Amino acid sequence: MLDGRAKADYRQRLADLAEQRTEAEDNGDTGRIERVRAEIEALTEQLAAAVGLGGRDREAGAVAERARSAVTQSIRSAVKRIEAELPRLAARLNARVRTGLFCSYEPDPEHPIDWTL
Repeated sequence: MLDGRAKADYRQRLADLAEQRTEAEDNGDTGRIERVRAEIEALTEQLAAAVGLGGRDREAGAVAERARSAVTQSIRSAVKRIEAELPRLAARLNARVRTGLFCSYEPDPEHPIDWTL
């Protein structure tokens, strides 16, 4: 996330780089053109990561929430595929796997599993 001042600084730097690119193109300085292009690309990527649609600031938790949601959906999808072949295992996983801010498997102390690998 970037504050307003940081975004303004980035935008000013991009404007400066656009001028430098034009000057380098006018002078045929291919090395400088490439360096300026690389910096423009890097700054543009950083700005794009910091702002959402329409240039609105991203909320701090938005990325973490999307990741948490994706992990939860992946776990649910995997358990659903397991259910087709091993319904008892899927039922146990559904009862004992917790998702949210942290994901965990909590074994049932009354029904321990004897793992054979």
